[in-house]
Amino acid sequence: MKTQILAAALLAALSMPALAVELVPPQDLGRTMFDGKPITSADAKGRTSEMAFAEGGKLTRKTSAGRVTEGVWRLSDDGFCMKLGEAKRESCYLVLKQNDGKLMAVKQSGQPFTWTR
Repeated sequence: MKTQILAAALLAALSMPALAVELVPPQDLGRTMFDGKPITSADAKGRTSEMAFAEGGKLTRKTSAGRVTEGVWRLSDDGFCMKLGEAKRESCYLVLKQNDGKLMAVKQSGQPFTWTR
C-alpha cells in the first residue's frame, strides 16, 4: 500500500511540467513544518486555507472565507495523517519538496496541495 501511495504521488508530481521532487521524511516535517506556525495551503482549483500543525497533534484550519475547523494530526511512516472536524476517518499525505523549494502535500488520490510559508 505504501508503494502504491508513493507511486501515485510521484506520478501526480512528475506529470506537472519540469518538476523534480524529493520525498520529505516525516521526522523533518515534525521538526520544520509542524511547529504551530501557519502554513498557507492552495489546492488545484486555487482555493486557499491557512493551517497550523501544533505540537502534541493539534491542528487548526482557517479557510479564506473565515471558517475555522479544528482537528488532529500525526506523523506516519511516509508522511503525515490528519482528521479535521467531523470527518469519520483520517486522510494521509506524502510531502514532496519541489526543485523550486516549495512543498506539495499529496493525498493518496493524487490531488496536490502546495504549501508556502
